[in-house]
Amino acid sequence: MGFILPCPVSMWPSTSPRFTITTPYPHPRAASSFLQVKAFQRGDFDRLADNVKSGKAWRDAWRSANDGFEQFVFEAKKTAERIDRQYAVSRRFSSAASSAADRAREIDREFGITPRVRTVSADFSRNFPKVIILHFTISIEEATS
Repeated sequence: MGFILPCPVSMWPSTSPRFTITTPYPHPRAASSFLQVKAFQRGDFDRLADNVKSGKAWRDAWRSANDGFEQFVFEAKKTAERIDRQYAVSRRFSSAASSAADRAREIDREFGITPRVRTVSADFSRNFPKVIILHFTISIEEATS
């Protein structure tokens, strides 16, 4: 079974239809006296070619791209400020950063990471520990005998 749409006239019986069969359509030439649709003409392409040749088209494109980017940055800043006012993002982020820094300092004190890093850094700056990696190969015959 298909879905049948109700007739619009029966849905709103108080309104009369705007167009009926007896309503004459306007003549096509009557509309053309005040409305003309033009496509690109030869002069448009000539102007574009001259603008490209002189570099004006590239300057205009670059200028409009810069204007668009500046508008985007401005709107992004304003949106960020509005979100910050509404949700207090900067205060929450600052609080989270300070608590993370406090926890990092606690871990550093607990394990003594900073002094160890400083001594290793100083040792490597003086070329103190010369690490020599020796490669040993053990064959199975040597290990079993």
